[in-house]
Amino acid sequence: MATESGFRLKVIARSDEGMCPLNLATKSFLLSREAMGCTGQTLAWYRNYLGKITDYFLSEGLTNVTSIRPDHVRRLYVDLQHKGLAEQTIFNYATVLKAYCNYLVEEGMLEVSPMDKVKMPRLPRRIMPAFSPDDVAKLVDACLNNRDAAIVLCLLDSGCRAAEFVALNIGDVDVENGTVSIHRGKGKKDRVTFLGAKARKALLRCLMERTDVKPGAPLWQSHNTGERLTASGLRLMLRRLGMRAGVEHCHPHTFRRSFALWSLRAGMNVYALQQLMGHSDLTVLRRYLALVENDLREAHRKFGAIDNML
Repeated sequence: MATESGFRLKVIARSDEGMCPLNLATKSFLLSREAMGCTGQTLAWYRNYLGKITDYFLSEGLTNVTSIRPDHVRRLYVDLQHKGLAEQTIFNYATVLKAYCNYLVEEGMLEVSPMDKVKMPRLPRRIMPAFSPDDVAKLVDACLNNRDAAIVLCLLDSGCRAAEFVALNIGDVDVENGTVSIHRGKGKKDRVTFLGAKARKALLRCLMERTDVKPGAPLWQSHNTGERLTASGLRLMLRRLGMRAGVEHCHPHTFRRSFALWSLRAGMNVYALQQLMGHSDLTVLRRYLALVENDLREAHRKFGAIDNML
């Protein structure tokens, strides 16, 4: 179909035989997510999982989307299980496939989603460990410089995601009142979080060693290149720090989990925590809240007035 400007648009539509090539349908879905404004990280997530799903279906001889049946989806799940993939990873595959099939129905490429008759894989209910205060003390003591100490305290105190954290500029942090402005984080939704007095003090100590403290300069710099610290650089730095300190699970998301659990245990309102962490719903926080309730139950068991005093 030609437009007035001379460009030719490729339109994917069902032919008279109802054939919708799988590869083209996959490209159409990814294009739709890009047009929706998904972040580069989200697009890469879709591209990775959907690419592998498409390859699997093609290996099964399914060259068009109208050939996909519920049993094909179930066989995909079984194949992933036999490969020994984690429950969360298999759930991710199912989430992407469900969004893909729903898109195909919305676009008229399928009449009914093959996922309608297939239950989602079981999502693991466990939550990975959080840091203890002793863990954080060990990490701070193992830091080799002021930058690393500031990263530990600011990452824990802000609850930022790794990508949000390394994207911060100096001007995004108000060191007087502790406000941290996070721009276009996950879902491209701006929000604010905060740093307490101890984290701000560590940050100021780090910035005093810098020559470039303009508002637009990266808040966190690589010691090797002097450029903005990358998410992979942050993970590597924390992994090495954890090894020196003898603290396990030292990666960015452990700091975020610790921020959530410590805040709830200190009595923070779950809805306030949702805003600070940038969650679109309370699903994950309810799981954290369940852990906090278990803490309270255990405390009551040990120190309850009637059982322990009478």
